[in-house]
Amino acid sequence: MVANEKLLIYPYNLQFSPILRHKSLQKKYEISCLVAPNGWGFTGKDAGIVDRGPDIGITISSDFEKSLDLCDTVMFIDSYFPIDFKNIMFSKIKMAIRSKKNIVCLLELESEIIKELEHICNYEGVSFTYHGGSQNLLDSTISIKNESIEEINTPVIFVIGMGERTNKFEIQLALREKIQRLGYKISQVGTRAYCEMLGFHSFPSFMYDSNISEVNKVLMFNRFIRKIEKVEAPDIIIIGIPGGIMPYNRQFTNKFGMFAYEISQAVIPDFVIFSLLYEDYKVDAFEIFSNSLKYKLGFYVDVFNIANTQFDWTRAFEEQISSHISIDSKSISEKNKTYSQCKNTVLNILNEDDAEKMANIAIEKLNEYSNVEIV
Repeated sequence: MVANEKLLIYPYNLQFSPILRHKSLQKKYEISCLVAPNGWGFTGKDAGIVDRGPDIGITISSDFEKSLDLCDTVMFIDSYFPIDFKNIMFSKIKMAIRSKKNIVCLLELESEIIKELEHICNYEGVSFTYHGGSQNLLDSTISIKNESIEEINTPVIFVIGMGERTNKFEIQLALREKIQRLGYKISQVGTRAYCEMLGFHSFPSFMYDSNISEVNKVLMFNRFIRKIEKVEAPDIIIIGIPGGIMPYNRQFTNKFGMFAYEISQAVIPDFVIFSLLYEDYKVDAFEIFSNSLKYKLGFYVDVFNIANTQFDWTRAFEEQISSHISIDSKSISEKNKTYSQCKNTVLNILNEDDAEKMANIAIEKLNEYSNVEIV
């Protein structure tokens, strides 16, 4: 059996922790080292520090050059923290290439930069793999012949969030891992551009195309899911919806929840997981949220998740930027105990027991609707 390529991640941060927590979903790489800039405060700490969840068992380094000796491939990823591409990222990419390391890039780059990196990699005899834009091949074959919605017969799970930074990708990967382990065949559309690397579909590029009307986006997404259903014949379809469901206010708009609305018109879900930013919610708040989604999007919520992230309103008002505060995931689990008598199920995806419970509740509910066969 051929050994997996040893992989270095740079700059390791919250963007990558869901993949690290569910590393079994990608088969090609063995993640051997994580490197973050020294000024970020992660050096010498367990990788779980970035999302304030349970320990992962890998220590973060700040020595990029020394860590190159421990890997075959370097994966360059996006970051919530600002980092200068020209003076930092680009120079480290070229350093890795000169060290004869294969390159995997999850950054969104201009075409000229991509061509330059491909040329340098070719000259040095290493590979360059780019996942910075949607790799979805199915969306180029979507055609609209009439303005009607086609029926999706496979049970569908929606993963939606109040906004960004609500652990949606963590939920998507946890569901995939745990439901597959139960023996079900899953087709999935994720909220990030590099989902193909993990074995499922990234969010289709046509949904971001300003030249396509909003009506056609709804119809095309419907056909897109129908094509996946026909080609892959899954037991369950999981759809992660980017962005939020509504504006926070007139300044922080969450893109007005357009994706959530359009997808809710294209596909009717059978099970919905709604992830909220952390706040000190009243017990009746969850029923209010569920009713609100019913009137806005046409479906009730089956399970709520509380993210270990809170919107930083003080900084938002002072600096006019979207900012978040991370909270230890154990605090979320403790807080959720106060909702135990709530009519709605409220979970914490970073708690392993809750992640198992979320998957089991979904399967139980879907089995009520449909005879889902185990493969």
